[in-house]
Amino acid sequence: MNLPVEVIEAAAEGRCLLFVGSRFAAEARALAGLPALDGRSLARALGWRRPTRFTGRNEAPVTPSVSAAAAQMLEEVGSAGLNAALMGLVGTDGVSPTSAHAFVVQHFDMVFTTAFDGLLEQAAESAGRKFTVVGRGETIPDASKDHPVLVRLRGSFEEGLVITAADREKSRWADDERSRVRALIRGSVVLFVGYRPDEEEFEQVFEELRHAYRTDLPRCHLAVAQGRIDDYQWQRWVWRGLLLFTADPIECMAALETEMKPC
Repeated sequence: MNLPVEVIEAAAEGRCLLFVGSRFAAEARALAGLPALDGRSLARALGWRRPTRFTGRNEAPVTPSVSAAAAQMLEEVGSAGLNAALMGLVGTDGVSPTSAHAFVVQHFDMVFTTAFDGLLEQAAESAGRKFTVVGRGETIPDASKDHPVLVRLRGSFEEGLVITAADREKSRWADDERSRVRALIRGSVVLFVGYRPDEEEFEQVFEELRHAYRTDLPRCHLAVAQGRIDDYQWQRWVWRGLLLFTADPIECMAALETEMKPC
């Protein structure tokens, strides 16, 4: 794995805007001996089924939807049942933060996450850093070394999840916050870690940022978790200005730590 020089320099200078995906928690679960579901497997475990209209010919691949499956389960078993199902599938009770979580909270002052768990907060507490945690749609404060900020784009198990389309609609960014996000992107090098480009979680966060930016995003970097990227996905995202390289969260953060050390 070769980390982009642009990312290394930006991280060292405090100009790297980091987005943390659910694969951080999946790695932690795997290290604890628990199943580590990807986004596609999670959607299916919640009951998602491929639309019957899909023919398989001359159509783009259909992405399994956690949001759609969660909405259906919500109707059937209510919020308590949905939360219990998600906790059983991807929760982190009894799971420890990984070295990737520890590196993030020690070296980044502004972090956005789409993970549901509280491992970043646990890692921050262990590191002696107190992050201001804000939810999706809430005012994003200025961040600094003494006042780091964690923005939860999909909520959390503790404070409530933002998972269905209705949840997202109810907690949309106001114009002022979209302007704030736009300014953050313009002044930073954007790095996504813990995602795959063929999963709904990444598609949603990318589209939300593009909407806030009001046009195509500037060049961004994505560390693609677990396995190769097929040609369709590679070309699709490269055309959208995304630079992709393969690295799981622990691998990516360890490499970044090595590159940031003084020679």
